[in-house]
Amino acid sequence: LTMIFNATCFFFLSLALTNGVGAFVSNRSFLWQEKRSRLCLLQNEKVNYSIAKDIARVTQELWNGDEIPTKENEDSLILLEGDARLEMDVPFSERVAYFRSEALGGCPYSQHSYALLLWSGFGGEEKDAQASAKFHAAAAFQNHLDSMAVLGGCLRTGTGVKRNVALGLKLIEYSASMGNPTGINKKAAYLESNQYHVAAVQLYESCLKSERVNALLLFNLGWSLVHGQGVDRKDTVRGISLWKQAVAVAPDEGSEEAAWYLYEEYKRDDPKEAEKWYSIANDLGYEA
Repeated sequence: LTMIFNATCFFFLSLALTNGVGAFVSNRSFLWQEKRSRLCLLQNEKVNYSIAKDIARVTQELWNGDEIPTKENEDSLILLEGDARLEMDVPFSERVAYFRSEALGGCPYSQHSYALLLWSGFGGEEKDAQASAKFHAAAAFQNHLDSMAVLGGCLRTGTGVKRNVALGLKLIEYSASMGNPTGINKKAAYLESNQYHVAAVQLYESCLKSERVNALLLFNLGWSLVHGQGVDRKDTVRGISLWKQAVAVAPDEGSEEAAWYLYEEYKRDDPKEAEKWYSIANDLGYEA
C-alpha cells in the first residue's frame, strides 16, 4: 500500500516537473492529454498529493483490513476513466456476474461498473450502498476519475461511508476539473440540489462540446431539455435524441433510464416504438 501511494504521489510530482504536459486519462480506447503550464502544475501538485492520501485513507477504512483488489500493469499510474466493457458473448443479463468477477480481480473499470450496479440494483443485483462505496473506493485508489467523483458523492451525502462533505466536494471538484463526465454529473447534481439549474445545464453542455461524455450525462442533459429545467425553452426533439445516444452505449449507467423514459415518451402516440425501448429497459434490468 505504501509503495502504491508513494508511486502515485511520485507520478504527480513527475508531472509537475514536466514542461507542457498535464495529466493523462485513458480507458481501453481513449487517451486524453491536457496541456498545462509548469507553474499551474506546481500549484496543483499539493492538491494531487492530498487527494491521493485522502483516497488511500478512505479505501483502507472501507475495506477494513481486507486486501484491496488492484490490478498491476504498466499503466497503473495513468488517470483512468470510463465504464467497463462487456465481452461480445456476454449478454446484458449476465453483466453483474461478469463485472463482479473482474472487479474482484482488480480491474478498476469493472469495480466502477459493479459498484454502480450495487447502488442501483439494476441487472438483478441486490442494493448495497456500503459495498458500492467500497468498490468505488478501490477503483478511485487506482486513479479512476469516475469512481473518484462517485466516491465524492458518497462522502458528501454519507451514503455507504462516514459522511465528510468537505472531502466529498473536493473529490467531485477534482474530477470535474479534469473534464471527467462523471465529475461533471456530480458537480451538476450538487448545483441542482441548490436550485442552480442553469449552471448545471451549462456544465452538461460544455462537457458535451468536449466530446467526453457518458450515458448518464446524455440522459441528464436530455432530461433538462425535455422538461425545460435550466434552459430557456423545452427542446423535446433534442432531448429525445440525447436519450437515444445514451441507450446506444448500453449497458453504461444512464442507458437504462434513457431507455425507460424513451418508452414513456412514445407509449401514447407510438406504441410500437415504445415497445422497442421498453424491451431494452427490461433487458438492462431497469426498475421503474
